[in-house]
This record gives sequence, C-alpha cells and structure tokens, in this order.
Amino acid sequence: MNKPRVPRTDRATSVWMCVAAVAAAVTIVARGRIPQNLWTMIHLVTLGVLSNGIFQWSWYFTRALAHLAPDDRRAGRDNTVRITAFNLSLLLLIGGMWSGLWHATVTGATVVGLIAAWHGWALLTASRERLASRFAVIIRYYIAAAFFLVVGATLAGFVTAAMFDADAPAWLAEARDRLTVAHALAGVAGWVGLTMGGTLVTLGPTAMRTRMDPRAVSFATSALPLWVAALLVAGTGAVAGSMRVASVGLLVVVGAAALGVGVPLVRAALTKGPAEYGAWSLMLGAAWILVAGAGASLRAFGAADATGLRSAFLAWMPILGAAGLGQLFVGALTYLMPVVIGGGPSAVRVGVGVLEAGAPIREAARNVAAVLALAVASLGGILAERLTIAAWVVLLATYLVDIVLMARCGVAQARAKRAAASSPTTTQGGRRG
Repeated sequence: MNKPRVPRTDRATSVWMCVAAVAAAVTIVARGRIPQNLWTMIHLVTLGVLSNGIFQWSWYFTRALAHLAPDDRRAGRDNTVRITAFNLSLLLLIGGMWSGLWHATVTGATVVGLIAAWHGWALLTASRERLASRFAVIIRYYIAAAFFLVVGATLAGFVTAAMFDADAPAWLAEARDRLTVAHALAGVAGWVGLTMGGTLVTLGPTAMRTRMDPRAVSFATSALPLWVAALLVAGTGAVAGSMRVASVGLLVVVGAAALGVGVPLVRAALTKGPAEYGAWSLMLGAAWILVAGAGASLRAFGAADATGLRSAFLAWMPILGAAGLGQLFVGALTYLMPVVIGGGPSAVRVGVGVLEAGAPIREAARNVAAVLALAVASLGGILAERLTIAAWVVLLATYLVDIVLMARCGVAQARAKRAAASSPTTTQGGRRG
C-alpha cells in the first residue's frame, strides 16, 4: 500500500525566502522603491518566510510527538488548506497596504487570525490524543504561539484601519503607535518566539548530535507560563500607554526564554558543542535574539511615549530579524532538510555535504557583519553609513548563498535517493524483505 502523498507546502517558504532576499537587495541599493518599505520587509520575513515555516514544521514535530497517523487530516490536508489560505490572505494584506485600501488589509488580517485559531485548535485536539510523551510541553508552546498570532492579527486590523480609514474614530488614530507596539510584541515575541523557543528544546541538542540536558523539559515547562504572562503584561502596558510596564514585561519574556530554553541548550552544548553549520546557526541565532530582545527592552525603558517605544524597538528589528530569527530559521532548515528528504545514509550525506560547503566562512561573515552593523548603527557620518551598507550587503549575500545551497541540496539528494532506490543491492534487499 502506497503512503498518502503529502503536498509540498514547504515550497511556499522557499518562494518567500527568495522574495524577501530580492526585496532586501532593492532596499539596500534603492530605498523607497518598494511601497510601505519597512512594513513590507518586516512582514515578508515574519509572515512570508517564518510563518509559512511555522505552519509546516510545527505539524512535522507534532505529528511525531502525538503519534498521529500519516493520513491525519489536521497535519495533512487541513494544514495544506490553512497554508494555502494563509498565503492568499498575505497577498491580500500586501496589496491592501500598498494601495492603502483598509478594507483589504482588515480582511486579510481577519483571515490570518481565523487560520491561526484553526491551527491552534487542531494542535490542541492533537495534543489530547495518545500523547504519552514527556515532550508535550512543546506542543503547548505551539498552541500558545497560535493564540498570540490571533491577538496580533486582531491588533493589525485596528492599526491598518487607523492608518487608512479617513473616518476612523479619533481614539483609534491616537492609539495607533500603542497598538502597533502591542501587535509587534504579539507577533515576534509570541507567535514566532514561542514557536522557535519550543522547537529549540529538542531540535537544538539533536542538531548538535548530543543528548538533551536532563532538566530541559522541566525548564521549558516552568518558563512557558511566565513567558505568556509577561508578554500579556507587556502588550497590555503598550496599549495602556505605560512604556515602563511594556519594557519590563518584554525583559521578563527575554529572561524566561533565556532560562527556559537557553540555559538547557548551553548545558547540552558544553557536553558536545556545535560542529555543523545548522547547529552553529541555531546557537548563534538564539544568542542574537536574546541580545536584541534585551537591548530593545532596556532602550525602551526610557521611552516617553508609544512613539518613542516604537522607535526604540525598530532600531533593533533589523538585527533581530537578520542575525537572530533568520539565522535560527536557516539553521533549523539546514538540519531538517536532509533528514526529511531522506533516502538512506548515503543520500543524507550527499545533502549534508552540499549544505556544509564553505560553512565556516559563511558563518563568520554573517556574524561579523551583524556585529559591525550593530556597532556603527549609532554613529554618524558618511563612513559609518558606507560601513553599514557594506555590512548589510555581506549579511544578505550569506542568505543568498544559503538559498542556493538549499536548492542544490534538494536536487543532489533527490538524485542520490533515486540512485540508491534503483541500485541492484537495494532492489535485492527489498525482495528479501
């Protein structure tokens, strides 16, 4: 009996990675050419790249943890429908933002919220079935993340109405910056942060090819309610106009992530440190996320109002995205791609070999460029501006190389997989079985 065919929804992530890379290149060499440039870049990464990956890979791990059948609709057909609808709503969102049509943006945000609610409900029902695993907390991280995407999408609807609706009430227009900050917190620290944090609990040590710290699950379990509560406090503080409450809440979120996920990960690394490109990217990406989160929250503490708080957060967004979230995501894909494509040990080695090409140079170039971009960001003058541009060009180039190598990995490993399947030894072995 043939296994049910699973649609390649992961290709959406690849498409958005290419789109985001092109948009970043245009932004570097010709600012202002893309409508709503800042919004577009942020959402191409957070919604286009990261969210497509989250929808895909959260079910990959949930399927294993909840022992779901290969043909389970929630992780199969339903997830395909969710991802398809999500991408259509994202296109509607981008079109609405570029054209200034608030009805389109509110509709797109509403659809994203409904998809997130469906995703979270499906995860919840899956977690209640045959889940005899001590790693159940990971799925709870995913469920909490989906809740915050619903919150973020709801806030996005209010923000876009305040931006484009000429008849919006005065209170909504006045609250725009406060709602924007709360929206960003829910999306980045909630939807993306909780998903990545939960995944790192098991994926980090696995990518380093070492055992988890014995207390990793306990740490993650204890951190989750603190993370969620602190994020709710931060978002509420932002909406209420209390900048110090918002910044302190975010700092507690960073602390919860560091203690719940970071400490066990460092302990595992002390046993056997990262040796491959994927593992190094995961570790360095996680470190950059904590640095950017702490820096943003400390800088925001002195903000006088929501506009100042928003500016404080925006200053850290490029580093958070390029050095933190992007690097962590690439690290996860680098480890997972050969494993998921499969084909036996020899085929997997082919895929890994492609992805490891020039790994030390790529890793060093990316992170040195990130340090340089951060160091000169606050300096003035033509030299500082040129150094900043050069740093971002190098950073972008490393991601372009990643995209090319991932494409080559897929082709090379698929070819090796077919060759292994058609070899006489494999055929005879299959007959013996």
